[in-house]
Amino acid sequence: MSLKQRRTLIKTAMAAAFCTMAGVLPLTAAAQTPYPSGPVTIVVPYPPGGATDNLTRIVAKRLGEKWGQSVVVDNRSGGSGLIGADYVARAKPDGLTLMHTLSTLVQAPHIYTSAKIDPVKDFAPITLSATNGLLWVVKGDNPAKTLDDFIKQAKANPEKYSYGTYGVGSSAHLFGHLLNKQAGLDMPHVAYRGESPSVVDLLGGQIPLVVMSGNGAKAHLETGKMRVLAVSGPDRSEVAPDTPTFTELGYKGMDINGWYGFFAPAGTPPDIVKKISQDINEILADPVVKKNFLDIDVKLMGTTPEEFAALVGPHYERWGKMVKDVGIEAQ
Repeated sequence: MSLKQRRTLIKTAMAAAFCTMAGVLPLTAAAQTPYPSGPVTIVVPYPPGGATDNLTRIVAKRLGEKWGQSVVVDNRSGGSGLIGADYVARAKPDGLTLMHTLSTLVQAPHIYTSAKIDPVKDFAPITLSATNGLLWVVKGDNPAKTLDDFIKQAKANPEKYSYGTYGVGSSAHLFGHLLNKQAGLDMPHVAYRGESPSVVDLLGGQIPLVVMSGNGAKAHLETGKMRVLAVSGPDRSEVAPDTPTFTELGYKGMDINGWYGFFAPAGTPPDIVKKISQDINEILADPVVKKNFLDIDVKLMGTTPEEFAALVGPHYERWGKMVKDVGIEAQ
């Protein structure tokens, strides 16, 4: 090979190498872009004012300070949380659209047969943020002092009795069906677009019984406007420590706590999911934040994405079996 041919070959090789590097450099720079690269939205699929919304706003504020980016809360209520969930499932999996929701995510799809989401396949679990029990609440001037008193009232005048919850397919809805079945009642279920509207109707006398969180009930219990008759979950409530659990009263299947959790769209890079999980868990571990939420009956948690994922799938199957066993009609 002549000297001229060698020089031409070297120039060609260098040009090819330069082009290759030019193609790689933008990708490398993109891969090293710190998260988050822009404003973050956390969707809450329920109206403002509930425990989910309140906890989300605290987390969003702290994350915004930590990340140096805007972190906003977007309330997209309706469809027992499925409208907001569907929106997040379809969002770009870049970590800039997240969701904080309830265990209704793995319950409602078993009842809403038209649901477009798969709780296991469509989301990347980030962290289990909290757990809580539920309170069976009547208006403060209701003559019923105990759950047994209320059941006697309902049996004597069945046409006047129904129960309200924060949505179809929620723990409250399913537990209400269990109470109907085990107590020999036939109370219709009234689904509201979140907890706050059900409280308005209870206090206004439009509905005799509401199943709700300690967060929504605490202030009204302190003023005597509400009374708790029984509590779901394995333990008594922090806001109503003298009220027995359903297990103590001899009922079955209502010893399960509901949960709250953060999710990202499926396909979100694992390193981003891990970072979000660690940063949220740091906030959830703050002693002051923990104490404030325990006072309203919400126990803050904080898990790895893998630990939360190991809970979501089995709970989806478990609640599906309960829906079938209880005999709730599909919608």
